[in-house]
Amino acid sequence: MGAPKRYFRTSAQQVDPLSWFTGPYLPLVFAGGIFVFGTTMTIITWSSSESPWLQLAGLWLCVLAGLLIYARTRPLQGPLGWGTAALALSTATLGTALSAIDYGTVDINLGLWWGPSGPALLIPGLAPYLSTRRILVLGIATTVGVVIVSSAFITTAAEAIGEVVAIISFAYPPAMATAGAALFSYSVVSTVLPMLESPSRIKVVGPVVREEVIAEMEHVTLARLTARAAPFLMGIAEAGTVTPTDRALAGQLARRLRDDLVTQANESWLELEAKGSRLVVVDPDRLAREMTAAQRTALLALLRATLDLPETDNRSMLIELRKAPDGSTAVAMSMDMALPEGRRIMHLAPYYLTLKTAVDDLTFDRHQLTFRMVSTSGRR
Repeated sequence: MGAPKRYFRTSAQQVDPLSWFTGPYLPLVFAGGIFVFGTTMTIITWSSSESPWLQLAGLWLCVLAGLLIYARTRPLQGPLGWGTAALALSTATLGTALSAIDYGTVDINLGLWWGPSGPALLIPGLAPYLSTRRILVLGIATTVGVVIVSSAFITTAAEAIGEVVAIISFAYPPAMATAGAALFSYSVVSTVLPMLESPSRIKVVGPVVREEVIAEMEHVTLARLTARAAPFLMGIAEAGTVTPTDRALAGQLARRLRDDLVTQANESWLELEAKGSRLVVVDPDRLAREMTAAQRTALLALLRATLDLPETDNRSMLIELRKAPDGSTAVAMSMDMALPEGRRIMHLAPYYLTLKTAVDDLTFDRHQLTFRMVSTSGRR
């Protein structure tokens, strides 16, 4: 898929989840704006209203649509789809229709009518969570819907100022909101996505770094093995004789050292990382060895960030790697953290964003993180 097409099909939240994790109240703010503006205009035109309860009913439909968007875009919720967005905008358009029915035969100043602004204020609340393409499709459909219901019921006021001017006044709020939201989404995606996908400008000599890591691991292993064998050998040297007990102890020590070496040779980097920590690794097929350098780095950063929190339950950290039926490697990490939702998201969101650039199908709920990964051999 070409870059321009991806800009239109990707939402701002997908490319920069950190910004929207830390500011989940945007839809709620616009829902509050609808309530305040609609209530104010309803009070001002109260004497002109034939059935004020229709104004209140229409206003609350718009507010409920905003609350629906807020509930559906809370942190850790799945991506916002066509259905929820269309339902919210349709509900707000219905609220506009109820208000228009009340003012149908009243010569009201259209500048004081809140109706078209109800759906219009919902569209910016959807901007971070929908792609530019979806914003344009739903925004244009909403604009057409508002114009249709307004023109159908607002007759007296429209005749007073002319049909063309009336249609422009009906269409202006949702059309401008659609244009602004689409421009916002496209600007964020077209700016952030190239940065996420561009190669690093820092040059790292792979073989040198790899040899340094291997040398460090060998040094740690040698130190651990020496700590076991050295006291025994020093004792024999000081005694000057080898007793049957020493021979038996030497045999046991040799078997233990051999078992340790064999076990370490079979362990993956993930199992070695888990030693001495609260992390439990379930990787019977040693699939961690197939992870790319970027995947290892991102996953390790997330694991360490989680383990460093004292609020994480000592017995709850578990990561499991399995071969999926389609041949991909499925990874699941479970955790139980005592942190409140906001602090937990604030702490893990940067690591989540980094991991998102290296794996596929990443999902994150309250207690589990799952994803699929591409191995170093290119298999999924």
